[in-house]
Amino acid sequence: MEMALQIARHVLEGLREQSLLAYPLEACGLLFGDERLISGFETTANVALDPDKGFEIDPKALFVAIRAERAGGPQLIGYWHSHPNGRVEPSQRDLDAARDDGKIWVIVAGDDIAAWQAHISDLIDTPEHGVAEADGEWIPAINQVSNGKTIKDFWHLPLDTGEIRHLIPRDKCDEDIVPLIAKAGYPGIVPILDELMSWTADPNWPVAPPMIDYLATIGAPMVEPIRRVLRGDDDGHKFVCLRGMVRLLPPAALTLLKDDIAALARIPAQGDRETSVNNEARAILDSMDA
Repeated sequence: MEMALQIARHVLEGLREQSLLAYPLEACGLLFGDERLISGFETTANVALDPDKGFEIDPKALFVAIRAERAGGPQLIGYWHSHPNGRVEPSQRDLDAARDDGKIWVIVAGDDIAAWQAHISDLIDTPEHGVAEADGEWIPAINQVSNGKTIKDFWHLPLDTGEIRHLIPRDKCDEDIVPLIAKAGYPGIVPILDELMSWTADPNWPVAPPMIDYLATIGAPMVEPIRRVLRGDDDGHKFVCLRGMVRLLPPAALTLLKDDIAALARIPAQGDRETSVNNEARAILDSMDA
């Protein structure tokens, strides 16, 4: 899914209400809408033998919904259920039951909520190194070779609930949530700035580059969250922060961080030296003084 999934307010409130009514058992049901919007829902009976530990949607209700869709009724886009244990992450039982059919799984836990989609992917053996032709030249290439085995997993789908806390990524591949963060904007995202910063720690995470690019545009309000990273003990995050975000800050915001940058350059800890934090800090200072 290339963009965040929206959920109608009455659906969000309804799922929370039905989950609360069913507690301590799992509530469950059907979701209607399209690939961009959950516009409706239905609560069905949970016919699982142990509804306090799992769910099974009443097959009669599912059959009725499928028949109605074929007759031109609401499109069945997925399923929802609650987790009385308070966690919105899918359980192993959920994973075992899920199919790679494109359906959306929404999980409600208390007043928290998250959307997921099951996928089956090929397992890749150790990549084979070789060469490939490009524009008449032979260049190094890496061939990804499947070993014939597959793995099933849930992928998180960013869910636009209109609530700030749901703008915090749950997965390193949540880059689609960054436009929602930008839409909420500053000062709306102030309560979650530190959590957003934590998702910039590894530049290999798909969510990190767009998150860095957006947060840097905020300017001076990012000084304190950045300062907390630079004064912390995650040396790798310090380097990424300096290289990726600090260099993008406007001059006025950069000046506010000069003392912290100077401290890393001149009196680095051992970890700072091992990860070249001190060298990166020194390069930034040189550019500021040029």
